[in-house]
Amino acid sequence: MSDRRSPATRRPSARESRDLAVVLHDLAWLLPRTIGASAAKAEPQPPTALEVMRLLSRRPGLSVNEVARELGIAPNNVSTAVTHLEAQGLLERRRDPSDGRVARLHPTPAAMDARARRERAWGEAMRDVLTSAPAEDSALLAAATPALHRLADLLADRDLS
Repeated sequence: MSDRRSPATRRPSARESRDLAVVLHDLAWLLPRTIGASAAKAEPQPPTALEVMRLLSRRPGLSVNEVARELGIAPNNVSTAVTHLEAQGLLERRRDPSDGRVARLHPTPAAMDARARRERAWGEAMRDVLTSAPAEDSALLAAATPALHRLADLLADRDLS
């Protein structure tokens, strides 16, 4: 029997949830290799440094050990990436006011400018792709953006340990 509730009030089935997870995972792999490729060439960074900056732009103020735990990367590799990013003026360490032994990591204004440049490049590349898609698909994808932002926030708030 089909579910007659409106799409806005119906919860996705297990299969729909799986399909959404799979397509989002595929997109996460494809996007940096397609629309993100030109921006990455313009301002190249090692993969670990990109992961560190991606996390810290969303959640500034983490320590090296917290970043390592969140990303599932060895602390020494995070520390190497942090040193690299500091040397480029993209990241700064600030002493934790409650524990001076701990450094908190924060993107610099230069890092935020670099991210804004990347986001603009991504937007231009995505517009080109969406222009070649059917108009209805382009409209549906654009309309889904707020819900996808909320999904990203829900995922970011989950304790994955």
